[in-house]
Amino acid sequence: MIEKLLENWLDNASERSYQVPFVQILSAQGYRVVHSTRHTVLEYGKDVLAISPDGAGCVYQLKSHPHGRMGLNEFRNEVQPQLVQLMSQVAAYPGFPEPPYRAHLVSNGYFDEEVQRAVDDLNRMPSYPNKVSLVSRGDLLDWCNRYGVPLWPGELKDSRSLLEIFLWDSKDVFPTTKLSQLIDKILALEPAQANLSSYPEYCRAVSSSALLTGIAVSGFAEAQNHYAVASAWTLFAVSIIAAADKQRYNLDGTAAETLRLAESAAIDALSQLWNEVMERKFLVEGDAFSDPEVYGWRYTTLLGLLSCLALYDDTFSCLTEESRTRLEQWLTQRHSNVDLWGEAAVANLVPWFVWLRKHDATPRVDFEIEGLVRAVITRNQGKSPIPLASPYYSYEKIARSRLHLQEDSESSLINQETFAGSSFTAEPLFHMLVRTNLKQTCKRLWPDFTKLLHRACVPDDPWEYCTLAIRSGADDTKLYPPTYNWADLSKEAIQLRSGFIPAALAARPYLVALWWQVAPYRYTSESSKIFVEGVFPGWGRWGF
Repeated sequence: MIEKLLENWLDNASERSYQVPFVQILSAQGYRVVHSTRHTVLEYGKDVLAISPDGAGCVYQLKSHPHGRMGLNEFRNEVQPQLVQLMSQVAAYPGFPEPPYRAHLVSNGYFDEEVQRAVDDLNRMPSYPNKVSLVSRGDLLDWCNRYGVPLWPGELKDSRSLLEIFLWDSKDVFPTTKLSQLIDKILALEPAQANLSSYPEYCRAVSSSALLTGIAVSGFAEAQNHYAVASAWTLFAVSIIAAADKQRYNLDGTAAETLRLAESAAIDALSQLWNEVMERKFLVEGDAFSDPEVYGWRYTTLLGLLSCLALYDDTFSCLTEESRTRLEQWLTQRHSNVDLWGEAAVANLVPWFVWLRKHDATPRVDFEIEGLVRAVITRNQGKSPIPLASPYYSYEKIARSRLHLQEDSESSLINQETFAGSSFTAEPLFHMLVRTNLKQTCKRLWPDFTKLLHRACVPDDPWEYCTLAIRSGADDTKLYPPTYNWADLSKEAIQLRSGFIPAALAARPYLVALWWQVAPYRYTSESSKIFVEGVFPGWGRWGF
């Protein structure tokens, strides 16, 4: 069945949807990919630039021919002009080797014999220093079977899960739980699994799960569901870190390259999302009569995702100057459509607060933080009629409960759980408020703050922070005393506890924030402090 699924994927893939899996296959073969075209942000004249294991520069032009073959007419009229550029031009990318290059024309279909002869004729011309090789559907299938499929879970239920992801509604939220179960098996992250026996085996498992992720997300890429694509690659990226931390392997070589490519794929999706937002006058989607029900959730989610993009761009400058300027303008404007639909929405807003605090020196963000802290504390008081649901509940579950849309067979745990009197996000938010040095505001909120049970799920091992479900840990519950020394509270708000999350994740604050967008219940006091220090070192260190 897996072979049929691979064939079906290639038969329906466009350049956009098979480019990322192709890049991951190159990485599995030991190539270092230095550029993969984003189609919307930066262009360097070639789809993929890579450096081979022997140090040669390799350039790739990708074409899509699902269910078909490239004929001579198409080759002459559409492909040959681009191929001539591939064979004759210098790849204008910093640090890329000097020509001649190894040029490749890649297709998920086949090439007619006349096309193969035409390419051979071009290769014989001395005026073209870069010679072209053809990579067809058969080559791609062979590479997939060689570098990915042998390590995929082979049980019937696993094959069914992969098929369900492949057939999922491509306009829907990505089914991260299903993908996580498959990746966990490949990377030996399940409780009963023994660790991978060696570092090379770990690298093979990483490459295999990368290919699986690329194929699983291809339908969402075709539908330009950028949120789903970013969610899938974020999940995969943190899973690589989890596996390395669990099995005590260094993140270098192939694993580090695959992690970098996964991050790039997630950021690419966010860049395309921002391009779509820029082009729209109104952020309405689908039916205008039903959209108001989800508009606030979508807007708040966008704010979180695009804040993560801006945080990444602060470090790596992934956007053009115009795109960066417009994103900064959008993030700094007043946002009246934010919806605090549950505690999970806090994970969307915190990256925005920290980015805004870094870029806006006015007191505005301090009052934004105060407003959110006040809302969470007030709404979750013991007798509150409108408590916020815990971050373990998605917007869909909360909306279905609110609109009485549960099916008879659907679990209605949300109606059986009491949210009033406790909070998962009040403590990390209050610590952020302490960083603003609004002492009197904190003093006024303290009595209600101390009435809440402050909850957090703390894993026994740091790597489990990078999983959707913690297998071994504790539900930590804290109750603050009626009085507290301000100096002690200030110190607590900034004091980092080592070993809470893997060091490789802590070193990537933008990825921490992206992980919150996928798993909002991973927003905790410790991870919040690590994130803040990573983005804005020293914020709130009043004399400490």
